[in-house]
Amino acid sequence: MRQSTTPSGLDWMDRERAFEAEFLLEKARVEVDPYVPLAAARRGHLERIVAQLHVRRRVPRVCLYALSVGGQEPRHSLDAAAAFAVRQSWQVGVGQSYTDHQGAAAPLARPGWCLVRAQIRAGYADGVVVVTHSVISPHADEYRQQLEWFGHHFGFVALIVPEVQEGRR
Repeated sequence: MRQSTTPSGLDWMDRERAFEAEFLLEKARVEVDPYVPLAAARRGHLERIVAQLHVRRRVPRVCLYALSVGGQEPRHSLDAAAAFAVRQSWQVGVGQSYTDHQGAAAPLARPGWCLVRAQIRAGYADGVVVVTHSVISPHADEYRQQLEWFGHHFGFVALIVPEVQEGRR
């Protein structure tokens, strides 16, 4: 058996593997979290809408939205959303809490979510507060569509727990 005579101790196959790993990018793929750009867009839009309302000396008005499990009213989620709105100095109108059953289909097939959108479209609310993005949709493409709809109707989505945690980036 022969020992390598190369100064670095690497034979030609090792050098070729190192070269491929460094320079052939089609072999190295890092999957990007689809929620990172959505989180940035949502936060930016929320900040713009709230700033515009403050310039007009108007308090943002929000709806609360949550999903119920097993037919139980999602009191903890709605209370957390209400507390979040209060911390932000936003107004939650009487009767502006909406719920749907967890496991319901796409957001547009849920009556409670459609009522939230109707409040935004009619100008009775400026935004919606939910606990997590998965309450709106666990699917990035559906969630993106809802954010785009809110953007077109000058409404915002506020999350108690952001899509992307600071430590996960």
